[in-house]
Amino acid sequence: MFDSNSLIGIQWQLAKSRLQAAHIPFKVMIGGSFNRFFEISDKGFYVARITKVDECLHILLYRPMIASDFGYSIEVDYAIEIILP
Repeated sequence: MFDSNSLIGIQWQLAKSRLQAAHIPFKVMIGGSFNRFFEISDKGFYVARITKVDECLHILLYRPMIASDFGYSIEVDYAIEIILP
């Protein structure tokens, strides 16, 4: 049995290929971005929400946020050293 929850958060192209391989009918909706703090990519989509309507999956997609330099801060490096051996 196919678990549609396993598709949430992954890139749309990968999710789409999995749905097509499993012969699962789906409809796609693209959500608008209301984010005012981060830049939004103009390429690609990711799966944000899936609802089942009758025998069809309704899939809501969003464009990803562009990564900032947050991952390179001293605090994050410190946390990685503590958490990862």
